[in-house]
Amino acid sequence: MRTKTLWIKDEYLQLILAGHKTIEVRVGYSNIKRLQVGDRLMLNDQYPFVIRRIGHYTSFEELLDHEDAASIAPGVPPGELLETLRAIYPPEKESLGVVALEIAPG
Repeated sequence: MRTKTLWIKDEYLQLILAGHKTIEVRVGYSNIKRLQVGDRLMLNDQYPFVIRRIGHYTSFEELLDHEDAASIAPGVPPGELLETLRAIYPPEKESLGVVALEIAPG
């Protein structure tokens, strides 16, 4: 089991800590692709979580076809979520692949 620190914007971190956001989306950087189910994540270097499931996708559209948008960004309509993800990650980052990390306190 590995431990990796992930930095999360405060608005999303608060949703995770409240149990509303259970899927963290990242693009396929090599350090993200090496993560495995059971690995520990330290969110913002202080909140321990465990990876329960990992989904690998070729695009944000494929991600949204298979993952619950409300678990990624509670309160954001799926159509807006695609725009939000693309605002965070430009096309060259999305082309690395998309990774959905289902997490739980741990």
